[in-house]
Amino acid sequence: MKKFAELFKKYRLRAEFETIAAFNDALADKGYHYEESIFSHWQKGTRIPSNRQLLITMLAIFVEKDAIKTMQEANEFIVSTGQGYLTEKEAAVINLHLPHNAPFQVPSEIAYFTGREEVVKTIQKEIICGQVFLLYGSPGVGKTALAIKLGHLLRNQFPDGVLWYKVDSSNVMDILLSIARLYGEDISGIKDVEVRASIVRALLSKKKVLLIFDNITKQEKLHLLLPNSVSCSVIFSSQESMLNISTAYTPIALHGFTQEEVVALFQKIFDINYVTKNKKIIFAISEKLGNLPLAVHLAAAHLKESRLLPQTYLSQLGAESFDLQILKYEDKNLFRAITINFQTLDSQEKTVFISLGVFEGTDFSLDAVAFINKLSVDVAKQILKQLQNISFIEPSSNKRYRIHPLMRTFARKQIDSSVYLRAAFYYEQALNAAEEKRSYKSLTQEVDNIIFVFKRCYDFGYWDQIITLWNPIEKFLSDTNEIKKLRSLAQTIDTIPSINNFQKIIIGYFVFVFIYWIVLQFSGLKIGFWNYLYNTAFGLPPLIGGLVGVFRSKSWGLFKTNVGKAVFFISAGLLSWSIGNLIFSYYNFAKNIDAPYPSLADIGYSPAYFFWIAGMIYLSRATGAKFALKEKREKIFLLVVPLIIITLSYYFLLFIVKRTFVSDTPVKIFFDLYYPSMDIFILTIATIILGLSVNFFKGKYRVSLVVILAGFVFSFLGDMFFSYTTSIDTYFTGGVVDLLFTIALFLLTLGTLSFYLTPRKK
Repeated sequence: MKKFAELFKKYRLRAEFETIAAFNDALADKGYHYEESIFSHWQKGTRIPSNRQLLITMLAIFVEKDAIKTMQEANEFIVSTGQGYLTEKEAAVINLHLPHNAPFQVPSEIAYFTGREEVVKTIQKEIICGQVFLLYGSPGVGKTALAIKLGHLLRNQFPDGVLWYKVDSSNVMDILLSIARLYGEDISGIKDVEVRASIVRALLSKKKVLLIFDNITKQEKLHLLLPNSVSCSVIFSSQESMLNISTAYTPIALHGFTQEEVVALFQKIFDINYVTKNKKIIFAISEKLGNLPLAVHLAAAHLKESRLLPQTYLSQLGAESFDLQILKYEDKNLFRAITINFQTLDSQEKTVFISLGVFEGTDFSLDAVAFINKLSVDVAKQILKQLQNISFIEPSSNKRYRIHPLMRTFARKQIDSSVYLRAAFYYEQALNAAEEKRSYKSLTQEVDNIIFVFKRCYDFGYWDQIITLWNPIEKFLSDTNEIKKLRSLAQTIDTIPSINNFQKIIIGYFVFVFIYWIVLQFSGLKIGFWNYLYNTAFGLPPLIGGLVGVFRSKSWGLFKTNVGKAVFFISAGLLSWSIGNLIFSYYNFAKNIDAPYPSLADIGYSPAYFFWIAGMIYLSRATGAKFALKEKREKIFLLVVPLIIITLSYYFLLFIVKRTFVSDTPVKIFFDLYYPSMDIFILTIATIILGLSVNFFKGKYRVSLVVILAGFVFSFLGDMFFSYTTSIDTYFTGGVVDLLFTIALFLLTLGTLSFYLTPRKK
């Protein structure tokens, strides 16, 4: 006679309980709760159960699972415990008297199946003859697990069999062939699918069979699979919420777990003490996973297997590098489940779905999706409806939709950074339109979406967009009482002004040059080596600053962004000016003379102003001055500033024009007018930028803009006095005019170097 330990292990494995824990759960469903250690003792033979009612329940489980099929096997099992044979009443209780030649194709029950009590009760009550049910929901919501559970629970109500088919991995012809063979008919020679279907219907017409078709789509020829019999019932599971059939059916939507269901699952996998101790973290994990049953199940199983602390696992889920593929356990993998369904989409549907990864808020608008994907609203609506039908997204409010957090994570793994740029364009336009209307009502639901897009643009280095978005976002958050969220944005862009190492070097060097100039003035020297050396010395900062600025402009996107262009051209202007100064020094040291005016040095000096003008124009675009000019007061400001500057310089211009036209050469006349005029133009642009864009990047570069403006003011004064002193023959190298140029070039270099930035990349 075989021992109980041997038989227990044999029938447990035959029932497809791969672990003792799985058998424990099945027994718990019948009302018996034991520590797992007791089963280990049974299997080792160190203990034998003595409770006869418990043994009858165990036999009932093994019979349900087709592990025990005969009275002989049942009696052998109970005899091994020393308790004799089964009575007729006990045999009836475990349903051993029922015929077991009826086909039962349902997979083994899911370990730790939890929840769905209301759905199960509804179907058990209503699955009368000929009833058709549709279980639908997103990938991982538990459609297959519930269908498997129902197959086992309803087995006794369908004595002629419970048939299971995964439609996504089969075809209608093969399914019909399989059903016919199960009931003794070979239809392999029949190639017409309609004829096959009619034969199968005839075979099922007098049978009571439950057909379960898993993971179907409305594209399938589902009407061919329906038995059209009052004695048979059908359960479909699908991501799609509608079936392409004329037969009446009952759709049942499956949603995420409730907190009660989450607790029940973790109690099954762990115990009540574990759940009580870690309840808050368990809820946080479930919330992070969108309460998606499969994801929560996989997370709990992984925690059990890996013995990770729940806090550690939660931090892994919270990381931006979180990968859906860590949500796997044994043969279950959420990433694979989503991927399979994603591959069924056409290319345009895939593109639109992936683009939904840009949204971080509770929901998103139809208009935003249409704009981001360059589609008409009607086309975008049609695609979103298709994504809704397959449960990839859900409807929210009017013309708005929401996406499950894990589906969004899947989309973000494949998203191109340019999609964030398109989203930024959309929100830029929306914010400015709302500001013009003086109403943000249409954008109140977009706060989190806008902030997330802004942050991602910052991460990817889309400087034009983050700069033009900043001021409208600040006003938007302020007007909608969401100003507290500005703190996270301020942290994102690091709004605390700081002096970098290059600026510290330039400041130290300026102090040295300024002291040199003071000593030179006290010496009374107006010509010679020390004067020439001063000229060379104050020309070094723009040379260094120009080289560094050109190199660092690549961090701002170089010619791809307005900020990159601004930094490049202002730096190029510094370089050009320093080249002119080097030529000036050539006259001083190589020829030992004061450089003439005009001279070859002007080949370097004069282009610098064009570079500076270009740089300031791009800086005005980058800092959002174009948006500020929409207000009437800003337009007045734009008109008044140039007039003030020209008025203040009127005397010098008039004097220079009078002197040059009387006594100077045409070339000198040109440069005498060229330099001050260019200064006026640059100074005007710089003043406008400062006046309209002081809040650029929450003021992080406000000081920088003031410094650059001051630099052009001193450049303007330097050029005016240079033209003036050369006209009256009082200019000398190392004099007051050169000090003005020293200050001007120092300030321009210092301001340009403040745009020293290394973007974060993710």
